Amino acid sequence: MTRVQAWWMWFHKNLRDIRGFIGGNTDFGFVPEALQGWMYPIDLDFTLQHEAWYYAPKDAEGLPIRLYLTVGPRYNPTRVAAYGLAHFNRYVRTQEPVHRARFFQVANWFLRAPDGHWRYDFPWLDLPAGWVSAMAQGEGISVLVRAWVLSGDERYLAQARRACAPLVQPLEAGGVRSTLVGGEPFLEEYPTAQPDHVLNGFLYALIGLVDLQRVDPEVAATVGLEDLLNTLERRLGWWDAGFWSLYDLSYRRTGMPNLATVSYHNLHVTQLTFLGYAMQRPRLLDMARRWAEDTRRPLRRWRALWGKIRYRWANQGQR
Repeated sequence: MTRVQAWWMWFHKNLRDIRGFIGGNTDFGFVPEALQGWMYPIDLDFTLQHEAWYYAPKDAEGLPIRLYLTVGPRYNPTRVAAYGLAHFNRYVRTQEPVHRARFFQVANWFLRAPDGHWRYDFPWLDLPAGWVSAMAQGEGISVLVRAWVLSGDERYLAQARRACAPLVQPLEAGGVRSTLVGGEPFLEEYPTAQPDHVLNGFLYALIGLVDLQRVDPEVAATVGLEDLLNTLERRLGWWDAGFWSLYDLSYRRTGMPNLATVSYHNLHVTQLTFLGYAMQRPRLLDMARRWAEDTRRPLRRWRALWGKIRYRWANQGQR
């Protein structure tokens, strides 16, 4: 993939975001079967339907690599995990061996890090190469727990336990655990010196811990899952713009709200729906229902679009 292709994909992503605001979309829908079995609660099948956009290029083993405009081709653990979890759900639905094989390719990739830390081997924002992400750790745990469920191979469960270590380590020690203004614990997708508290990354990490709790309650308790869920319940309103969800809390630093795209707004709804039902947290379900209603109102989508355009114009982020 050339740099020109990378720019084209970046342009296509922004165009897709705009179309989502105008007409809505169904990306990242909720998978109800996740409440009774092991299907992943976030529907990622649309990414497999458009593999060339979401998972290209790939390495020699067929695993996805992301081509960054600033640092070139790199593995992104969250992209690798999404690819595996999408194939896991397809396998559960179809029982086709090809999807099982692709899923275990991904699970085995997550075994490669001896300490269960899936590091990004390039600098990002103010993070030096070698940083870890709560989102990657959470999604990796979700992959590994499901690999253990399918295979019974203890290596996968042992790696999932090791992957919890960064979730209890503070930022200054190289972990992803921070503290909100109110003193509550939070898990950072981007563990920068002054983190912006990205909501979806936190929720991915919580889903991973909920998955792990189902098979190893003691380890999940060690990480403090209940305390983290309490944080979410008490402070969820900080990510509420009143008509739409916020991607992060950067407005507390910049004064400009970073509204979620429609896809990320859908993702917030799905993540909260799963956590609300799975952990019996009605406040999370109430917010999920309200945000879901926002997506069905064109004026609210268009208002969010205008806010997103203003934010992106003022903040030319790293790509």
